[in-house]
Amino acid sequence: MRLKTFTAPTMTEAMALVKEHMGSDAIIVSTQDIPGSGVRLTAALDHDPDFDINDDGTHAPALQEQLDAAEEALTRHNFPERLRIRLCDLMARETAAASAQQLLAGALDEIFDFSPLPEKNTPRALAFVGPPGSGKTLAVAKTAARAVMKKRKVAVITTDYKRAGGMAQLSAFTRILSIDLVQAKSADELKARFGEIREADMILIDTANCNPYLESEIGTLCEFLSAIPNETILVNPAGIDADESADIANAFADGGATRLMISRLDVAARLGGALYGADSGNLSLCNVSMTAQVADGLTALSPLALAKLLIPSHRAKTAKPSFSEVMK
Repeated sequence: MRLKTFTAPTMTEAMALVKEHMGSDAIIVSTQDIPGSGVRLTAALDHDPDFDINDDGTHAPALQEQLDAAEEALTRHNFPERLRIRLCDLMARETAAASAQQLLAGALDEIFDFSPLPEKNTPRALAFVGPPGSGKTLAVAKTAARAVMKKRKVAVITTDYKRAGGMAQLSAFTRILSIDLVQAKSADELKARFGEIREADMILIDTANCNPYLESEIGTLCEFLSAIPNETILVNPAGIDADESADIANAFADGGATRLMISRLDVAARLGGALYGADSGNLSLCNVSMTAQVADGLTALSPLALAKLLIPSHRAKTAKPSFSEVMK
């Protein structure tokens, strides 16, 4: 027997999801009103050799409790309905006892690609892009600090020559870290500066703020990035509206971004929007920034590390896990 759980704003929509995913032969096992989310409906389908559950056709109580906890976490983090249902469908296929974090980690691994930023030498620059206020400059500083602590030679180029104080902020970071900072005001100048510092182990590019809704600004960004070999990382903040995040991710993905770094986790409690952006833009998840302190660096994301962020441990259910907890 195959069992699936669906969440939708209304019973009609939930029934439509059952029919779409399981067909007209599905049997409704249970229904439940979920405050703030609508209804949760569990349906069963006989004779599915790829899915095995208990003899009575339901998940074991302990497993169901963990499934419920994982789904509640997705709701708490404001996951859009489409993404939440996909994750819940994957978790509902599990039959072995597992913690909520493990169940969610497995589902996240199915949907997202995880590709942390490299820590070793790379022939390409890492270019950080994003909308105003996303935390690009801090992300560059943290990435530089991590490399410096590993005894690597780092160089930083900024193309942000218009924003008031932008150069001064980055200059303060690089001066403390004793690394080179150069400025490029055009694509040709960026190409020249890149050629001059090719001997560095890691080259980081702090780009100018870019409005994703202005084609002219996206075009200018693309002109800069096409001048040098690079991998483009979108810095997108947590706590952002899901549809807004999707628009941002799609715009920068069209401009060449391949990975997404989630920033501002020290001042935001909900991750659903940022993750929806990664899913919409088909961007790999790389790292998260959980503190404003440059020396604390960045946390590499894995399915389990992300699940721990979404579902804190039982010792601190109402609080976000600390930096050290996520690194365990």
